[in-house]
Amino acid sequence: MIRALIADDEELSRRALHQLLERHADVEIVAECRDGVEARETIELLVPDVAFLDIRMPLASGLDVARARANRVRTLVVFVTAFDTFAIPAFEADAADYLTKPLTESRIDDMLERVRDRVQTRRNAERFANQAASGATERKAYTPRLVTRVGLADVVIPVETIDYVEADDVYSAVVSRNKRHLVRMPLDVLERELDPSMFARIHRSYIVRIDRVTGLHRTPRGGAQIVVAGGAVLPISRRRRARVASLFGKPSG
Repeated sequence: MIRALIADDEELSRRALHQLLERHADVEIVAECRDGVEARETIELLVPDVAFLDIRMPLASGLDVARARANRVRTLVVFVTAFDTFAIPAFEADAADYLTKPLTESRIDDMLERVRDRVQTRRNAERFANQAASGATERKAYTPRLVTRVGLADVVIPVETIDYVEADDVYSAVVSRNKRHLVRMPLDVLERELDPSMFARIHRSYIVRIDRVTGLHRTPRGGAQIVVAGGAVLPISRRRRARVASLFGKPSG
């Protein structure tokens, strides 16, 4: 699976690119950003395989974002722009490709073939290096912290302080120490970044920290709910009820 980020200040352009990319089963859109600063921060946090960047964006240009990314090997950049005058500086910023609007299916297909080859080559190199160093398959490293923006400052949220996380459109609302923080990451993506020995998905809209659960109970209509330290009462979806019950040694019926 190729994890992709889209950054463009025009909603219609983001939507058009999203629709062209989602035709490919091996491409997963992990984030969409509206300006250069948001794109730079999200690339640092998620480290996608490829970032599709508009050239002209508010706060920071796509070129600025490409030049600032910490790990050029891990995150490829494909520029998507209405202008053909930036091709030279784009490739100087180590662009994998340079697409001009309006986009076409054939051009997207050709670009993705190049991206797939580069991503697979990088993954193979990483796998061989890890096997040589440890003699074992690399263990998943889960994030120890999340980052959110409050005003002009970045706020770090250690995962051990989280009570639960709630889906909020394409973002996630993280409840930590009685405060609610908006993290620029969909809940499905955030779930993969959290250690499953510490966190459990209880509903399509909720993830809870297991050791913050204080109770489970049934509703009058046969549903199930979970109580989190601090008093929050969250629903448990029917299909996840057995899994949640097993975590606490309770019958699921």
